[in-house]
Amino acid sequence: MTARTPAGTPPQAARITILDILRALALLGIVIVHAHDHFNLYLPIPPAEGWQAAANSAADWVYEYLFVSKSFLLFSFLFGLSFFIQLDRQEQKGVDFRKRFMWRLALLFLFGLAHTLFYDGDILTIFGVLGFALVALYKRGTPLLVILCLLCLMQPISFMDTLSRTGMADIWPHSSGWFQPASPAAGPSREFLYEHGSWSEAALWNLTQGQTGKWQFLLLSGRIWQTLGLFILGMLAGRWHVFVDTANKRRLFLRMLGISGTLFLALLLARLFLPTRLDYPLGADLRHLLVQWENLAYAAAFVSAAVLLFTHPGLPLPFRLLSSAGKCTLTCYVTQTLVFTFLFFGWGLGLAQDMGPWACLCAAVAVFLLQAWACRLWLSYFLYGPLEWLWRTATMCRIQPFRKEKETG
Repeated sequence: MTARTPAGTPPQAARITILDILRALALLGIVIVHAHDHFNLYLPIPPAEGWQAAANSAADWVYEYLFVSKSFLLFSFLFGLSFFIQLDRQEQKGVDFRKRFMWRLALLFLFGLAHTLFYDGDILTIFGVLGFALVALYKRGTPLLVILCLLCLMQPISFMDTLSRTGMADIWPHSSGWFQPASPAAGPSREFLYEHGSWSEAALWNLTQGQTGKWQFLLLSGRIWQTLGLFILGMLAGRWHVFVDTANKRRLFLRMLGISGTLFLALLLARLFLPTRLDYPLGADLRHLLVQWENLAYAAAFVSAAVLLFTHPGLPLPFRLLSSAGKCTLTCYVTQTLVFTFLFFGWGLGLAQDMGPWACLCAAVAVFLLQAWACRLWLSYFLYGPLEWLWRTATMCRIQPFRKEKETG
């Protein structure tokens, strides 16, 4: 039973610091991936020589094996968990927050549209749409949520695509034929507009063809099912209080690390060896399916290891720096895009082809560290990040407190 104040309302719940740290780590991974991809401006990079070639190879390895298609999974999981925490805390006060949260999702979608003016790979619109599933499922029983979570994470489209290669094509048409490729008559390509077009031309492409392509990718790649499954998994983690008092749950996270790490290695070996023994179409589909399960196991191992590391007493880790960035995730995510699209695209400095993988990795880490330092300084004077406060104010439809009260003594 939740303790209550004399006025009859529960006391203000404290933030769970480890979740802010995990958000910051996800944010770091996201900017590393996006910077490596030049924010979807795919242009040939001149070959490097000497130490730069070796550094580029190392940066490619970091991108491929540590971050790509993995940081997004952590973001999705944390979104579902944060959803549960918000609604549960309001429920403890006797408030049904679901309608207000739907309004909050609509606002997130609008933030995403504004962000899309600069980057066609925006995830805010995705979360704003798919987040309504969380509202619909919030009151459902745990067994049903577990089943739905497993079905989504099983990757139904990729699973059926793999089976279709074994003689079931009449029952399940392969997803590769669901959509027609874009015709050259549709106009200039994304790369041409990003490299040579004005900001308004690129923004218009992002809002039209870019959005169509993004949602097709989400469906065909399985990212939609991953996102929904991890939303539900995050909500279940909230119900089970997995991240409450993590310092006293080290044994639980050690077991999780052992299980997920073993599963990751098994799936990695399966992906490396099984598809090579099969014909190309079947082997390619099986590899695609296995890598998605592999990324899930990696993300689970990463979360477990991070919790164990940051709850270990006495380690000199940048807790406050990372947690500050985690409290300003929306602001940091959007400003990363503003910085790097100006750096890479033709309407800005146009440096995409001048920055190889190593330079992009260094720039991404530098921008993240600068953001984390700025967030720490900002939160010394303010309660929320700028966009977090704006989102909160619009959600509640009234001005929310912003500046911290000066201590008197």
